[in-house]
Amino acid sequence: KKFLKPDGTVLIIGGGLLGLELAASLREIDIGVSILQLGSRLMERQIDNLSGQLLLDFVDEKGIKVYLNDQVQAIERTSAGLTAQLKSGKLLDVDAIVYAVGTKPNIEFVQEAGLESARGMIVNDYLQTNDPDIFAIGEIAEHNGKTLGITSAAEKQADVAARFINGDVQQRYDGAVPMNILKFSDLDLCAIGIAEAPANSEGYDEILFIDKSMRYYKKCIIKDDKLVGAIMIGDKAEFAEFKDLIENNIELSDRRMQLLRSGKKAEPVIGRLVCSCNQIGAGNLQKIIEGGCTSLNEVCQSSGAGLGCGSCKPEIQQLLNEHKAMVVSS
Repeated sequence: KKFLKPDGTVLIIGGGLLGLELAASLREIDIGVSILQLGSRLMERQIDNLSGQLLLDFVDEKGIKVYLNDQVQAIERTSAGLTAQLKSGKLLDVDAIVYAVGTKPNIEFVQEAGLESARGMIVNDYLQTNDPDIFAIGEIAEHNGKTLGITSAAEKQADVAARFINGDVQQRYDGAVPMNILKFSDLDLCAIGIAEAPANSEGYDEILFIDKSMRYYKKCIIKDDKLVGAIMIGDKAEFAEFKDLIENNIELSDRRMQLLRSGKKAEPVIGRLVCSCNQIGAGNLQKIIEGGCTSLNEVCQSSGAGLGCGSCKPEIQQLLNEHKAMVVSS
């Protein structure tokens, strides 16, 4: 904000979660924004074609210019700022360029130490590397050929590793469900599990609810009577429920008919905003705590707070601590 002029312009390279959220924030302070995306749609790895089109329409309405199927060839510093030359031949004059292209684990030190690695540090079900005294969690840990850059996976890995180090060999890490929540102030969008049924595969069903004019879209992917993926745009009231169904591999049975119940009114935010993923305020959480939830996990499961990026969990724990202290003092 200090660097940019009031009428400044920014090019964001990468149309994923962070790139989009930064673009929306810059537009709120009247900065001109362009997004450059190598793929054919925004959030290419997290959502499907139809939700990608709805998202693109929304981004266009915000005045954000999007360049798809293109990439930077060269960047030149000029007296006026920067000029980005694109592969398509376009030239973009901007004041600043931001790369929001994800993370790549730095494994050079791992290789130098003689530890097994591929894309990341290879770990077993207890998060051990091939040296039993060295563990890895988070984005650098590669388990069964996968690396995951989401908080819920890191938390699960940390729990398993801590239990194992403490002598519990029953708990094993078996992967985590991909989860993505786009934090726009005026659009709900989240994706859990797989976004599309695998090509040429059998046994998958898709249940859809679409209202393009209202920018409302819900999609559930089912396999063997179990929910394996969901996309929600315009309303994410069922986020916590869908997350639970997918993570715990629960059979749907009669629930299948109620999966896309639309129009469920979300509770308004009470007090200061605590969970920006699911729009939950301190007042909402205090009501739940006063209603009998006594642990962080209970509050999160009951309210839906902390189930997205997880960054609000310390604040939720603080609310719990304050309530417990107040009960004790009274």
